[in-house]
Amino acid sequence: MKSSDFHPVSCSLLLAALTLGQPLISPVPSTYQLYNDSLLMGVWYNRISATAAAADGANGVNQQWEQGTSTVWYIELQRFDCDDVTAAVYANRPSLLSNGENIFNWGFSKQTVDGGFNNCSNCTTPMQGTGDAFHSTSMFVEAVARCLILMWQSPNFVTYESYFNQVVPKLIRAASWLLVPSVLTIGIKNDMPYTHRRYILAAALAETALLTNDSSLQQQFYSQAATFAQNGLSLQDPSGFNPEKGGYDSSYNAYGLYQACNYLVVCPNVSLRQELANMLSNSFAWQLTRMNPNGSANLTGNTRVTADNNTDEVARSGYDKDYDYKSTIYAFELGSVLLQNQTLHNEAQLVAIYKGYSH
Repeated sequence: MKSSDFHPVSCSLLLAALTLGQPLISPVPSTYQLYNDSLLMGVWYNRISATAAAADGANGVNQQWEQGTSTVWYIELQRFDCDDVTAAVYANRPSLLSNGENIFNWGFSKQTVDGGFNNCSNCTTPMQGTGDAFHSTSMFVEAVARCLILMWQSPNFVTYESYFNQVVPKLIRAASWLLVPSVLTIGIKNDMPYTHRRYILAAALAETALLTNDSSLQQQFYSQAATFAQNGLSLQDPSGFNPEKGGYDSSYNAYGLYQACNYLVVCPNVSLRQELANMLSNSFAWQLTRMNPNGSANLTGNTRVTADNNTDEVARSGYDKDYDYKSTIYAFELGSVLLQNQTLHNEAQLVAIYKGYSH
């Protein structure tokens, strides 16, 4: 991309990242403080409906798997309950809390003794494991950990304490499974083409570390999270995007930025936080060039999510992948807080209006 393609504000973001370093809010907010946001309250927490899971908590394709109409299930699909839990925490919506907990519980009911969500032919009831085990588990771990942190840091923690205490040990076992050498080796190999997955893993492990009382295990989580983040940082293209399958993808770039924001607020390393801020500034500058004036996304040239669906990728549902506007709103809004940048907030608002989430 040519420098002349950048919006003037995008240029200023890029210049800040490449010179003295992008200013980062100080002190860095907690996860709870970051999500305690008026735009997100209006766009999501007050307006979302309960995730439409089955009565037992199975969500999406996992419902079809239970009914025998799908041959595979994915633990990651249970992560969407975090939307319910987040709205419950901030907007005092108890029905969403119970729905979210039910969806989490279905996921953990499939956890095997090693902490993963694997095939278990020796179980009392033989169990088929999740598809795409490493990546799917990492997404589930990240969402569960983030929502447990929101509960824990909430002034109303007493409301959630019993459930929190039940789930944290299960979460730690799942995060530990990701670091089993044989699992990790295969996972890293499979994740290689996808930069955004480094930030999912970094967030998942560091968020879990924050909830871990075992200092040795906590350090292991933090250390591996930093390794994933540093690897992601090393992959950033000079123009700002974080590569996906050898090129750029505006949808997955936005999702990666969202997860990098989640990681930054739980990262204990000050210098790494600054590197992340620089990456975010550079990449948000690029992301802004992929947004149209009305808040819609420009999919031209994407490697994964395209307007004419000319890639071989499909969502877990089996349908073509759509642009992830929800994560784009989160990314721009959380980024606006961390980088203290009004332009990113304005873009989050514009995207929300385009999608009909705000007026």
